[in-house]
Amino acid sequence: MIGFRYGWDDPEYTVIHATMGQYWDWDDFHEAIDGMASMIQSVDHQVDIIVVMRPTTPIPEGNALRHLKTGFLKLPSNTGIHVLVGANILTYRVLRMLTRRYTYMQGRLLATSMLGDAYRIVARNRPEVLELDNCVA
Repeated sequence: MIGFRYGWDDPEYTVIHATMGQYWDWDDFHEAIDGMASMIQSVDHQVDIIVVMRPTTPIPEGNALRHLKTGFLKLPSNTGIHVLVGANILTYRVLRMLTRRYTYMQGRLLATSMLGDAYRIVARNRPEVLELDNCVA
């Protein structure tokens, strides 16, 4: 597969599931971000994003931090967390650098090696779950 595939993961439109192809470039990335931003703007609640990537998928040439920052800034304010699944160690390091450099991404950009873990992370970070945790018994 080349580029990105993405779509709603649930009938409530709370999660976008994206799959990165083995070969993609920054134009594919920005096109996917624009498409997901349109989807998120179509609803008025939080939307989380799960992105599945093969560990063998390389990061394209170019300034990854700049492209990722630009992409994240295009997303609307009701965008929740982003969970990357299955990346390699280099990609994890780029994400770590990104969250350290741009503090507004801390806690919003997460990574895991298993898809099931990604769904658990998203479920724990839903607004309705967080509201329940604030209750005093």
